[in-house]
Amino acid sequence: MKRYSLILFAVAAAGLQACTSPPAEWSPVEAPRDIRVDYARTTHAARFASGATQLSPAEQARLANFLRSSEARPHDSIYLEPASGDHLSATRISALARELERHGYQVSSLPPARDAVAPNSLLVVVERYVATPPDCPNFTKSSSEDHDNYPPSNFGCSTQTDLSLMVANPRDLVIGRDPGLEPADPAVLPIQRYRQGKTTPLPSETAGQTYGAAASPTGGSSSAPVQGAGQ
Repeated sequence: MKRYSLILFAVAAAGLQACTSPPAEWSPVEAPRDIRVDYARTTHAARFASGATQLSPAEQARLANFLRSSEARPHDSIYLEPASGDHLSATRISALARELERHGYQVSSLPPARDAVAPNSLLVVVERYVATPPDCPNFTKSSSEDHDNYPPSNFGCSTQTDLSLMVANPRDLVIGRDPGLEPADPAVLPIQRYRQGKTTPLPSETAGQTYGAAASPTGGSSSAPVQGAGQ
């Protein structure tokens, strides 16, 4: 009886094992290689003395420390937002914008928002996009038993990582730039000169010659080097 029970147990176990689904195949979802681009916004209140349109040396030092700590770069967007009802805001914005542009920043102004900025202050806003590389290397995919013929899980990791580290402006990975109109002069002016017969003749074979034969007064050539050549 005991032996018969063991046989029934073995048969049942084999049947359960046959009904169990095979392990799931590896999927590329397990190895994401996307560059994450985040929007970041930092602010600083630049304070002016009452009636003043220029920052004091101490406030200039505070502003420089903010730009340094926020790692503001020339392609970052910097906005100046004045206090509501500040009759000196236009003059203050112009003075501060000139100072920031002198250091290579691109500055724009924002309309004042009610109670958003303290009196006698300008809110300096730095906006940027930050690129974060994918989590690499990734070797989650087994090198065997690949019935779907997927590429290795680490495939493309170095390309995406390098791109995230070398892109000048991460915003370009999200929103393309408007190239604007191309200047037509370089293409049109040579055609106009050609039609008007004002083309520039090609240089002769001896033009700009520094070494070698020098033309003689009789029209022949001399093997003497040109004076001063190579000095």
